[in-house]
Amino acid sequence: MVCVLIAPEPGAVKAQTSSPDFTHFAYDRNASLNLKRISIKVRDGVTIEDITYTGVGGDTVPAYLVVPTGAGKFAGIIWGHWLMQGAANANRKEFLEEAVALAPSGVISLLIDAPQSRPDFKPVPGIGPGLIAEQVVDLRRGLDLLLSRPDIDRARMAYVGHSYDSVAGTILDAMDKRFAAFVFRDGPQFAFGYTEPYAGELGPAPALFQYGLHDKLIPLANAKEYVARASGPKTAKFYDAGHALNARARMDRDSFLRKTLGLTAPTK
Repeated sequence: MVCVLIAPEPGAVKAQTSSPDFTHFAYDRNASLNLKRISIKVRDGVTIEDITYTGVGGDTVPAYLVVPTGAGKFAGIIWGHWLMQGAANANRKEFLEEAVALAPSGVISLLIDAPQSRPDFKPVPGIGPGLIAEQVVDLRRGLDLLLSRPDIDRARMAYVGHSYDSVAGTILDAMDKRFAAFVFRDGPQFAFGYTEPYAGELGPAPALFQYGLHDKLIPLANAKEYVARASGPKTAKFYDAGHALNARARMDRDSFLRKTLGLTAPTK
């Protein structure tokens, strides 16, 4: 593993070809979330709720809400999954075990299905700005959901995104300053040119960028270039791994989250 601590270079983050347009991600915060609980399970004192809430344009967003035992105030983490074709965990299940493991440390987690992973999704060619915008707004609505809970510490909210949802996360970082920390795992930020202008708007929340040295989907040069452009406090780590990363990356991610969110209890 290679770890690089990076400070923004003067003028580097402003070298964008266009200014970011946040109008794509506007929504009505007063619109009802219509939270519905489908089922509830308890595992080792951790509650796993299968829920839905209303997202963009009235769409139904399937999600898991993972809640620890005891009284808050708890930190909150929103987890965004990858969309690896053929992967059984290309949905909200990808980080479910990690969310359950972190719950005893005092974390409430929300894990949502991206539009492409929902039962009623109708595929269209490519992954365009519309889908990214839909996911970003659905994630922001998810943040609204967490912040509406009386057992949440509003100052300790984090986002973890992998691959496609890492891209969505960089936009969240740029425009929604309610988060206190971000983890971006193998995010193909240069795969879709419309995400580039947001690099200079990241922060002030600290961010951890994680990349696999053998990732066939993301050229190493592109990864390093994006991190160099990104504003705000940041750390980049590179692993002897592919697009799925590895156990070392998970340990580093959890260590970063424990530090930035003030989690003192050990994880499982």
